[in-house]
Amino acid sequence: MASDDISRREAERLLALGAEDRTAGTFEVIAERGALWVWGDEGDILFTEDGRRRNLLPIWPYATVARLENEGDVDGEHAIRIPLKVFLKEWLPQLEEDDADIAIFPVEEVNAAVVTLAEFRSRVSPARHPR
Repeated sequence: MASDDISRREAERLLALGAEDRTAGTFEVIAERGALWVWGDEGDILFTEDGRRRNLLPIWPYATVARLENEGDVDGEHAIRIPLKVFLKEWLPQLEEDDADIAIFPVEEVNAAVVTLAEFRSRVSPARHPR
């Protein structure tokens, strides 16, 4: 387990939370730890679609919750840690080019929330720059 990860028991507790709590908790953890987790392998990152066929990048606050949701789906895929600074500087511009939004902490293919890139940026920016 990575030093910024959690136990399986704690992950199962988080997976059972409602959408609002998972969303708020995800933003708190990202702000506190300065990183988020995506799922994929060395060549591809997992994207999904919603009912309106929008491209979505699923993110999780911890590797263990991402693993519990995805492990075993495709050989070789795993949780990938993305530092928040890198996500904001490199990933958001690419997501914008790809016309994708962000799916927050999906559980059993149900997103806690779907946020635009601007919403994501505004929710993490105040937390990163406390007054």
